[in-house]
Amino acid sequence: MNSTVAMANYILTPLTSFNQKNLLITTTTITIITTDMTTTLKTVDPTQVNTTNDLNTVQQPKEAFVTFSNNNPHYLGVLNVLLDSVHAFSTRPIIAFGIDVDLHINLTKYPRVIKRQIKQTDCGPSVFFCKIHAIVSSNLDYGVLMETDDVVNYNVDVLFDVLHVWPYPLPLSPRHPDDPQNYEYYMRIFNVTKRTLPYIHAHIIWNYRALPFLKHLRSLLRQGHFDGSNFDETAVNVMLWKAGANHTLCKYDPFFTYSEIYERWPNVTNCARYCHTAFVTLHGNKEANVSSALLTRLKANIGKPPIQTLGMGGMKYLNDTSATCCYPDSKPSPIHPLLCEHYL
Repeated sequence: MNSTVAMANYILTPLTSFNQKNLLITTTTITIITTDMTTTLKTVDPTQVNTTNDLNTVQQPKEAFVTFSNNNPHYLGVLNVLLDSVHAFSTRPIIAFGIDVDLHINLTKYPRVIKRQIKQTDCGPSVFFCKIHAIVSSNLDYGVLMETDDVVNYNVDVLFDVLHVWPYPLPLSPRHPDDPQNYEYYMRIFNVTKRTLPYIHAHIIWNYRALPFLKHLRSLLRQGHFDGSNFDETAVNVMLWKAGANHTLCKYDPFFTYSEIYERWPNVTNCARYCHTAFVTLHGNKEANVSSALLTRLKANIGKPPIQTLGMGGMKYLNDTSATCCYPDSKPSPIHPLLCEHYL
């Protein structure tokens, strides 16, 4: 990679060193040795976890997950499973924004939750736009957006590793397995003549360099732009194309029904569709009992290789150079193995 890369209106100079003194929870390290690869897991040291509610009164983390919800019991049910998974598998806190409400979350059970509130009227005309408002309002240097229907896997903290080496002033999102092709109107409105990336899923991760982009995007949403098609997801796609972005994350957030091939490995080996997947999070289930059962199974499969390959290639570890989670029409980025470069 050249030391300086031009992308649309930006001159981007990658940095080579980063200050990572922002972990809020002390961790221990567990190393699992397999016959062909070593994987390292981070777990919370229970003697170091803050079990008080101080997170909600005095602490502004530098890095965290972010989610948002209201107090609809159905949403709270799946949100609690998300919180269960974050507390099981990550060292990071999670900021949970209540939309016009104080979220009903048990802070004794979930000591790393930071509760905050936002107003829907500040998001823009659609509740979907609260995603971008929550991201900006979190005031994080390194953040990972989670939907309430997400469940995270044992390796989820790798997303923060990506953010610490990501040098460009743009957010990142995983490649979407499908393309709705419903964004042409907005491309014309914003004078975007070509796509520079495949369509991405609006599971956004970002660092402080991307905040100007995200604040500008929030301003557009507040003005009523993108109030149609796929709303915030359309907005992120179109504005990334306008900025000339050429990186996506691997598809790290498969739909929850695709967990079977991961769970049953090595008894299931063949993949014919929606391969090139990194099982880092799973999304889309709307029933708390189903999500809870999925989390139980993920706990039973800690340490499994998370990278799904095409055909009979099987599952691989992220640091296995013989495989990649990037689609064949892209190439692995030298920045991080979870990143893919595109030249459309």
